[in-house]
Amino acid sequence: MIRKITLSASMLALTACVSLAPQTDTTVHGMSLPAAYDNSAELAGARSVEADWWSAFGSENLDALVADALAANQTLAGGLANVDAARAALKVSNASLLPQASASLSASSDTERGLDDVSSSGRLSASYELDLFGANAASRAASEASLRATEYSQLTLELTVQSDVASTYFNLLATREQLEVARRNLEISERIFEIVEVRYKAGAISGFDVSSQRAQLANARARIPQLESQIVSLQTSLAILLGQVPQDYSAPDEPILALELPLADPSLPSDLLLRRPDLLQEEANLRGADANVTVARAAFLPGIDVGAALSSVLSGGGDLTGSISASLAQTIFSGGRLEGQLESAEARREAQLASYRGAILNALRDVDVSLASIEADARREEQLLVARDASQDALDAAELRYRAGTDDLTSLLTAQQSYFTASDSYVQGRLNRLTSALNLYVALGGGY
Repeated sequence: MIRKITLSASMLALTACVSLAPQTDTTVHGMSLPAAYDNSAELAGARSVEADWWSAFGSENLDALVADALAANQTLAGGLANVDAARAALKVSNASLLPQASASLSASSDTERGLDDVSSSGRLSASYELDLFGANAASRAASEASLRATEYSQLTLELTVQSDVASTYFNLLATREQLEVARRNLEISERIFEIVEVRYKAGAISGFDVSSQRAQLANARARIPQLESQIVSLQTSLAILLGQVPQDYSAPDEPILALELPLADPSLPSDLLLRRPDLLQEEANLRGADANVTVARAAFLPGIDVGAALSSVLSGGGDLTGSISASLAQTIFSGGRLEGQLESAEARREAQLASYRGAILNALRDVDVSLASIEADARREEQLLVARDASQDALDAAELRYRAGTDDLTSLLTAQQSYFTASDSYVQGRLNRLTSALNLYVALGGGY
């Protein structure tokens, strides 16, 4: 079973300190953050973001799907292995701050005197590198930052998997609903074709109307296998997200129009620095790059090692002897290697700083775009519903007029196409609203 990365309160508090306390300071690394989002003024009924944010859509099926994905998704499994590797690397860095001890035993014999004459000795030694200039501490800080970045990367993967499951499920429900719309449209086409045949046999219309409706009927039938193929594609994609074999997988079903349309509270723009795992990852990478600069600078300074050893000849009652040593090493000439390493580390830090700033700008944009989409999609769906209902009335009236012979087939086919397009667009409009709500949760960092 896949383990889930969780962050302790103390860890988040530490991150908050390193993040220049965004709750009170709207300037981060020389970049000013806005006091509010441009499209948050019209919000009403917004709810705070919870850890299981996907439950706000009110679908037990979606809750179960996300739980299954978090437990068995293979991308998350690979990410957890990367976390374990980063944790092991931190152990290596920690070892440089501790003394190193070793022991040895040896035995030998003179072949001329036989195996009875065996001499043996033992030695115990310890050494420690004095970290006078902070090189080892900085190396450890870089490894710790790398671990934190990998953990935040895993949280980003979790959020991606959660949102991909929700998005795929919403698209699947919408496609199933569109298939029902297509089937109803086929029923209408078949009913109209029967009317056309009756009128043709009665000599009231020409063969042109029969051919026209036969073409309309064929197009209505052709739409269905296309949607059925899309459903298979979405179901298999969902199965892979859940870590399941795609063959014979059947996803749960429910009316897409029955899902809730939650609105997440975006809070303050500065809160994104503590809510989005990708920004926390960028910040951790920046701390690591800064530590690497310290390591590169320390390479110009001397290194000091101290050591102690105890040795004894175990055979023949030899005395215990001890020794203490100290050594100092200083690079005198490196041909520009140390200078190049420092310049490279400083350049990588500047590049990481630019990457962090860019990630913040993109995050701010994501939230505002999602807020604008939510408001626009709500207005659009309202009009799509009006169009669907009006086109239904128009189709009913056109069919009655055609039956009575007061209108031609072209008007009826136009009304039918308008109704089909309006019904299909209304389903797509609801999908757009669900997707916009989902995108806002993702833009805010999910439940982290």
